[in-house]
Amino acid sequence: MKLIYYLLLFPLFIFAQQEEFKLTFNHQALPVKKLKETGDFYIKILGFEEIEVTASQQPPKRWLQNHEGKQLHLITSDDGIPNTIVNHMAFSTVDIEKVVTHLQQHNVTYWTDEGKKNVVRIRKDGIRQVKIQDPEGHWIEINEAR
Repeated sequence: MKLIYYLLLFPLFIFAQQEEFKLTFNHQALPVKKLKETGDFYIKILGFEEIEVTASQQPPKRWLQNHEGKQLHLITSDDGIPNTIVNHMAFSTVDIEKVVTHLQQHNVTYWTDEGKKNVVRIRKDGIRQVKIQDPEGHWIEINEAR
């Protein structure tokens, strides 16, 4: 009888454990040397808004969030950044043409993974994308969600 009891409850126990470990994205932290210029880029070019920094200001920081409430923490650092296109964050849009027009209006160069300048790349899955760099050199992908 105990065996039947355990067999019936075991799937519930496994499901409960899986639920405990579901993670949601909270924020990404980026090391920066040009705190003001880089923060202003995310606000002006990518539409983030500045939010209150609730952590210590040693070293100085700027916290930003997008319209979904996803946060980006810019932290002053002299450590440098891994400046490779492979190391990037990505955002999606429903209209890549509007994004490209906005980038052009603000003289922001965009790239393909293959190094083509001011060209929209079409991935193997048909998704269109561009990659840009913030003032610190961090790579940012913007792709067209479907």
